[in-house]
Amino acid sequence: MARQDYFAILGLAPGRYGPAEVERQFLLRRRTLLDRLHHPACREQASADLDRLHVAYAALRDPARQSQHLSEQRHAPDAVVLLARRIGDALEDGLLRHSRREQIIDEARRIGLSEFQAHLLIAQVLAGDDGFPIVRPQSAQVSAKRPRAKHASMRLAAAGVLALAFFLAAIRWLGI
Repeated sequence: MARQDYFAILGLAPGRYGPAEVERQFLLRRRTLLDRLHHPACREQASADLDRLHVAYAALRDPARQSQHLSEQRHAPDAVVLLARRIGDALEDGLLRHSRREQIIDEARRIGLSEFQAHLLIAQVLAGDDGFPIVRPQSAQVSAKRPRAKHASMRLAAAGVLALAFFLAAIRWLGI
């Protein structure tokens, strides 16, 4: 049996949330399910959904269990696609309101994207690009650091050669 996605049950994107935000989302979902519980046609499904909601809330309200669930889910690539869909849904006549953009950037930070990557994802959605190969969470990115010289003497020699080249260029320019 596949493990349930507690974030989806609570209507949250995978990420880190404080207990107050988890509780707020839980109360919103619970109110909806309690309303459905009184309808005869929806009673069984609402009861099952309410049970799942309580389990999800119990798992995500504790920060340690939330972190454990997040690491087990490994939702980062899927979360990017979900965020892109939310961006597409938030567009109004091809435009994204500033307030909604800020909310999307906050969601992007929760799933491990930088602000730049969030803006890039928004631009990709606005351009109609369905593949999102450029944007990946920071933990999944490969570091592109420049290799360092192993010895300080090599750096010193390179600096000396560069200084000599500048000195000779200055002499030639001055005509000495």
